[in-house]
Amino acid sequence: MLYFAYASNLNREYMLSRCPHAIPIKKVVLKNYKLVFNQLADIVSEKGQSVLGAIYVISKQELEEIDRLEGYPDFYDRIIIEVEDENGNKYDAFTYTMVEKAVELPPESYYNILLKGYNDWNLSIEPLKEARNIE
Repeated sequence: MLYFAYASNLNREYMLSRCPHAIPIKKVVLKNYKLVFNQLADIVSEKGQSVLGAIYVISKQELEEIDRLEGYPDFYDRIIIEVEDENGNKYDAFTYTMVEKAVELPPESYYNILLKGYNDWNLSIEPLKEARNIE
């Protein structure tokens, strides 16, 4: 199954420590959503916005493990979304979105894990910076 990572699991070392058999596939974009911080990264529906990320192939056992690690269903909810690669190919994948919505800056250590992940996938860090600039 395809998993869309947009936060700490973009960091390949971090993701593989959680799901050792996950296969990194490619960078993609999730349209009509926006990256925000609710202490941890979250996505919210917002027309015209997009969230950068990547897809991994994971097994059913790894799905169960990542569900547990992400606090599904109490902390994060699992949703099915459609992502698109740079060639316009579309993929159905699952991802997580926080159950309780709020706005709060992330801890520096967590933010650094995200930065490493964005660099791992050669993604622009501008959306990450924008999400962190809470007014």
